[in-house]
Amino acid sequence: MLATKSIRCANCDALYQAVRAEPGPQTIDREIRCEACGGPLPARDGKFILNYFLWRKAARRQRPRRSRAMPVPQRRIPDRRD
Repeated sequence: MLATKSIRCANCDALYQAVRAEPGPQTIDREIRCEACGGPLPARDGKFILNYFLWRKAARRQRPRRSRAMPVPQRRIPDRRD
């Protein structure tokens, strides 16, 4: 029986569905990377291997906006010479 659980990337908070499966005789241990940021994900959970399915990429973090105060245009008052 396959067991599933939700896992989040530690670097970017992307959401994955991880499926635990028994390794076959030809299983190669290799490094698994997050598709969104390239951060490492665990390849095994005890004796089981983990297969990842990306559900949702990490939400963009909003940077604080800089205040861009526009200068008030100076109005020229014409000289009145009478």
